[in-house]
Amino acid sequence: MAAGCSNSDKALEDRSMALTTLQNELMAELEAIRAAGRWRELRLAQAPPTVTFLHSGRRWVNFSSNDYLGLATHPRLIAAAQAATARWGTGATASRLICGTLALHADLEAALVNFKVGGRSGYRALLFNSGYHANLSLLTALADARDVVFSDALNHASLIDGCRLSRATVVVYRHNDVDDLRAKVAAHRQARRKLIVTDAVFSMDGDVARLSELLEVAEAAGAWVALDEAHATGVLGPGGRGLAATLAQDDRPLIAMGTLGKALGSFGAFVVAPSVVIELLINRARPFIFTTALPPAPAAAALEAVRMLTESDELTRALRANIVRMATALGFEPTWPTPIFPILFGTEQATLAAMQALDERGFYVVGIRPPTVPPGASRLRLTVTAAHTEAQIAAVADAIQSLPRPAPSQ
Repeated sequence: MAAGCSNSDKALEDRSMALTTLQNELMAELEAIRAAGRWRELRLAQAPPTVTFLHSGRRWVNFSSNDYLGLATHPRLIAAAQAATARWGTGATASRLICGTLALHADLEAALVNFKVGGRSGYRALLFNSGYHANLSLLTALADARDVVFSDALNHASLIDGCRLSRATVVVYRHNDVDDLRAKVAAHRQARRKLIVTDAVFSMDGDVARLSELLEVAEAAGAWVALDEAHATGVLGPGGRGLAATLAQDDRPLIAMGTLGKALGSFGAFVVAPSVVIELLINRARPFIFTTALPPAPAAAALEAVRMLTESDELTRALRANIVRMATALGFEPTWPTPIFPILFGTEQATLAAMQALDERGFYVVGIRPPTVPPGASRLRLTVTAAHTEAQIAAVADAIQSLPRPAPSQ
């Protein structure tokens, strides 16, 4: 040790060097992200991001929102959230298993069972604080090292992470390829428990799972299907009840997840399943057990949204009319089923250039790049809502059609 250098001075020097080394390593990682055209940054909304997006004092027509029914700023939801805050306060104060289960939670769970499965006997719902929490909870509670989970290749990151954390054997099947799934399920017949996991609507591609065929595979193999209806709730099925509601569900091996923060205009998530599954989640799902319960305001707003969809299908019909308008204008099949339209450009650079070109014409359409999508599959992800006008749809479609050399749409 150098003369005059104390142990405390040496410790400070070592800590400083370690911090500098870490900072340099992180800076190098960030530069690599930027050089690859994958840089991300937060964009501050200065007003509710509805059909318009206000940022840095400039306003765009917004075609990147998941507020498919335009409910996030609906007066009925706002009034319900305000009334709940006035009565219940701003927070649930504890986890559901301590003292955080409010009457609002029970009311919303009952409404979701009625909405999703018609109040079927033996079914319950359970709320979660996000779709990520719901998917991690379900997969880690239902599966372990003795089990096999079959996951669609294009599933959402929360499903992928739930599969990994479950410690089950994870078998990825080709996207929406039921034959590939069937063969892979057959190769794992001896597993204790088999779970087929899929998005209902694939959030980056806008296509829909082949649920009827997946259930046939599951029933033949003694498996269950876990269906993430995040982008299907409020969009597909009678009255927006979701993809599962398009099928007869009596005694089907099906568990449905969904979010409250997309078409329902609020925040949070849910699982609707046979009561025994819900009881297992309450007792074993770590994201549920160790998280403060959903606050009163979003629970009340979501409950009001469910009531609105139960009363009338006006908003879902308006959304579907706009989906047809957008599909026709962009050259997609007129039967395109969802509000999500992928416009493929391939490279990150081409996608960013397309996003910038639309930005200059007054349209906010976010470019999606790896790792959200595979390398070479960068795209604009355009979403339409019930609140967009015919003129707005026609204008953005015209702008997209004028972009240089876009890859053919699906």
